[in-house]
Amino acid sequence: MNSRHIFIPFLTVLCLIFTSIVKADPPANKGYTLLFDESFLGDTLNTNNWYYRIGPRKGTGIDGLNLQENVFVKDNMLHITAKHEIINGTYENTGGGIISKDDFGYGYYECLSKPFMLGRGVHSAFWQRGSLVPNNTIFEIDSYEIDSKSWLACNNLYYYICPAAYTSYPWPHRANIPFKFNADGWFLDAYERTPEGIIFYDNGDVVAKAEWDELNAAQMVWLTALNGVGTVETDKLPGESLFKYFRYYAKDYPGFNILPNGNFEYNQDKVSSLNPVSWHVSGTADAVSVVKGNASRDNYKLRISKTAAYQTTISQKLTYIMNGDYRLTAMVRSSGGQTIARLKANGFGGAEVFADIVANSTWTKITIPYVNVANNKINIDIVASGDAGQWMEIDDINLMKPETPEQVVPIPAPFQTLGEPIWKLAEKEAVKFTGDDKFYFFDRNVGYGEAISVSFTLTADMKENMTPIARIPKTGTSGWAVQLNKDGSLIFRIGSMANHTDVLASKVYTVGEPVNICCIFNQGIASVYVNGYLIKKQTGITQFTKDETAAGRLGAVGSAYSAVGDVVLPDSSTINTNNTMKNFKGALRHIRIYNLAVMAEKNSVKTIKK
Repeated sequence: MNSRHIFIPFLTVLCLIFTSIVKADPPANKGYTLLFDESFLGDTLNTNNWYYRIGPRKGTGIDGLNLQENVFVKDNMLHITAKHEIINGTYENTGGGIISKDDFGYGYYECLSKPFMLGRGVHSAFWQRGSLVPNNTIFEIDSYEIDSKSWLACNNLYYYICPAAYTSYPWPHRANIPFKFNADGWFLDAYERTPEGIIFYDNGDVVAKAEWDELNAAQMVWLTALNGVGTVETDKLPGESLFKYFRYYAKDYPGFNILPNGNFEYNQDKVSSLNPVSWHVSGTADAVSVVKGNASRDNYKLRISKTAAYQTTISQKLTYIMNGDYRLTAMVRSSGGQTIARLKANGFGGAEVFADIVANSTWTKITIPYVNVANNKINIDIVASGDAGQWMEIDDINLMKPETPEQVVPIPAPFQTLGEPIWKLAEKEAVKFTGDDKFYFFDRNVGYGEAISVSFTLTADMKENMTPIARIPKTGTSGWAVQLNKDGSLIFRIGSMANHTDVLASKVYTVGEPVNICCIFNQGIASVYVNGYLIKKQTGITQFTKDETAAGRLGAVGSAYSAVGDVVLPDSSTINTNNTMKNFKGALRHIRIYNLAVMAEKNSVKTIKK
């Protein structure tokens, strides 16, 4: 696959006999309502709700083929079979899956499944990505990815909103968590997506959290079992992954926008400006464009204009949303004179409502104060028809339940820009490590450059030889790592495992006490700052940090697992290149990695102006 606040865990009871599995509940006291329940009743897949995942899946460590005939409903379960079989005279690793025909937004997602685990090569997953609407791939959330016979479950967040300069987005969150099945092999997995981020649950326990403001998009849900991931133990096939149910619960988020890309920031400079992400364009398509500059909010706005007459509509459809009264607002300006220039809502179980956009050269707010949704869905349309030279602009479209009088809704943060950290984690809540095989991955373009900066706050639970963070290959002359020593010192390593320079800083950390560490490498000079003070500087380093082969690791950095492309696989190497290091035990917070040098000051990190 391409694939904050205090949270209340919930308890789930599962019967050992799957025919009597009881329904689990979402987290208590959070006000969730069940809006979608697929329990795979009967002997036929409900193709009104799902379509089959078919076709080849190759690259990034996978060589498989998805077939419709590998997917069927029987005994009130979804069966996805994995086979090694001859197709058109050639052996293929076949699997399959299903994809929802509707999109789902903020809410609680839960799936009960029994992934195939008998032999290597099958990759079972419960995840969310993309849409039937063209140009609507905004993020990927992997509630779990499990490679058969490998006892790690990946809880991932990717997203595809980034400047072209980043090439690919640096995997905002990839947590690899040791897990256990129930005694009968069933696995209850869930995630909760809110305006503040994502909480991942395994068998009712919180196992990871991804802080991410405004991850606002409606995307499809996938239940899949790919075959051909890494080395396939064909003698263990055929096999199958089973899915007992998928359920989606929603709740109200007063004061928070539920309309994806209402501020038109998602295109950045990587998606054609004629195709606004999340929106469907009909009519005179080239009259619509996403334009950078002079926006009402952030950097981008939508402009409708043409040198000839035009008639166009851009629209979104939201499904499985809570019923009740919503407020629809937008910031607009216009030349005026159009036959029609209008923001409207329909398809929500009541009469269509709209607000006209009139001539005004400055940004002006328009409001539709009451949209009473009665059928858990809504269509939002922007309609314009005009003559050559007539124009209108729209930005910051919001569909929300009105905030309560006592509620304080935070002002949305600006979208990430160049010069900011290319990767950050645990800004509001620390990531805790207990010394097991839990780790986080970050992408190869993080900490990649002639200059890098790695900043984090560390609280160690023991003094030991540990590597809390690294992006270092086995060979070559380029890479980096930040290591702890059992005497309380720190090593900022530049280069590979085989060829490196170690920059040693003494008396850096004490057990149980938080310490802010900032390590900077810039053109052969390494600097280590502790709590904002420079304590070590070393020049003349001949190794580099511009490695593009190794993914980064946070927490456990042993050699048991590695990343092939964006897929985590067991490392087939028999050489343990890190046998003197123990898995990190403690907490990491305020993790920020830059692809440039920064200026470290006491308790803060500021970007050097270039």
